[in-house]
Amino acid sequence: MSERPPIRVLLADDSATTRSYLAGLIAAAPGLTVVGEARDGEEAVRMVEALQPDVVSMDIRMPRLDGLEATRQIMARRPTPTVVVSALIEEDVDLSFKAMEAGALAVLRKPPTQRDPDFSTLQREFITTLKAMAGVTVVRRWQDALAAEKALTENPAPKSDTIKKYRVTGALVSKPEIIAIGASAGGPSALSSLLAGLPANFVPPIVIVQHMPDEFLPGLARWLGKHTPLHVCMAESGQLLQPSTVYLAAGGSHLTIARRGRALITNKLENQGDSRYCPSIDVFFSSVAEVCGTTGVGIILTGMGDDGAKGLLNIRQASGRTFAQSEASCTVFGMPGVALAYGAVEQSMNPEQMAQALRKLTENS
Repeated sequence: MSERPPIRVLLADDSATTRSYLAGLIAAAPGLTVVGEARDGEEAVRMVEALQPDVVSMDIRMPRLDGLEATRQIMARRPTPTVVVSALIEEDVDLSFKAMEAGALAVLRKPPTQRDPDFSTLQREFITTLKAMAGVTVVRRWQDALAAEKALTENPAPKSDTIKKYRVTGALVSKPEIIAIGASAGGPSALSSLLAGLPANFVPPIVIVQHMPDEFLPGLARWLGKHTPLHVCMAESGQLLQPSTVYLAAGGSHLTIARRGRALITNKLENQGDSRYCPSIDVFFSSVAEVCGTTGVGIILTGMGDDGAKGLLNIRQASGRTFAQSEASCTVFGMPGVALAYGAVEQSMNPEQMAQALRKLTENS
């Protein structure tokens, strides 16, 4: 039985020291090899076409062509799984999320030196993410996506083969009390599109669990706030959910929903080791199903793995409303695909159509 060939990585970073350091981390990891090193975005675009790597480690701030524009060009010319490896300064974080909007699959903090107490954790995260993203089929070209959105704008009525409809079980639909959203790889772009389609007077609070390194989540909240008239903030434990507000779960603990009288509040639970993800979308969705029943709306967006499928099924079995992102609009169809296979999804659609559906749901309730 022949050995599996190593995953071929292209490194793009303007610092020779950083390239050498990251190349050393990759060389020490089994199953990975560096096939090229680009000093700027222009070289990265050319090397992707010439070397056809399995995954790109992309610095965000580089001369001549930065990581944002390089990602856009790669997704337009030769879509390749791209991981943004960024510093934590505010400007770089903002550019990193714009790169994800352009098609990058994940964003990571640059691994520190071996003297840093977080070295082992961040080194492992860097290697694990490169391996995981290399296995993703990038299904959306950036320019094709723009053309698809133009077509949807001109003809908003979806064709029967682009939206899969499922029979809604249970009693009469209740007025939505909460919109619960789970997302992973490719999620920031989908979230920005969905939230941009909601008006400032959209009443039900929106609570999001997005798989992402904890250090980037405040930056994600800030970036999403630029794409929606709704207020966006990080969720705190014991927080009373307010109307017209978007809450983003922090890392390190599970987020659940509970009641205080008739009001909804957020709670944080420590991971007991029984969940692969923290925060877990399944844990979050299951609490929404238990607490809200028919007044809960669950949405599963693009992402790898299966987190959220069982929890979304719980919401549907409690007669809440459930939606999943359509395969054509997903960066990664893993989580929505598993939810569909579980029978957890009432309708499958793109993020813009989800915003339309949510507006109608609140208007007609």
